[in-house]
Amino acid sequence: MTELREPIQVAAEILGVDVCAAYSRIRYAYYRMMKSHHPDRNRGDPRADRRAALINEAKDLLLGRIATPTLVKDAELVSEVMRQPVFEAEVMSYEEWLRSRFFNMEQCSIWPC
Repeated sequence: MTELREPIQVAAEILGVDVCAAYSRIRYAYYRMMKSHHPDRNRGDPRADRRAALINEAKDLLLGRIATPTLVKDAELVSEVMRQPVFEAEVMSYEEWLRSRFFNMEQCSIWPC
């Protein structure tokens, strides 16, 4: 018996965040997932494009950019993405990621260059 869940809950599970996560947390989770699932890192894998599209859709759904998801409803694709591990050694920590995006080291400022 399969459990019926709301698409936004599925999107949050795909990215590994809460449904009400902050914008920066959602962006970081997206970065984390794409680091492993991007088609350029998975050349020769015919489903890599669909996995990347699913991750994009999950991010857009959580950020309120789309209202009617399509790929999030594909249970097989969702389970495929969630089964594939994210290689943490290749991914910056959240703090490193924030610093790289929002901290100008030369001016010691939180404003980007």
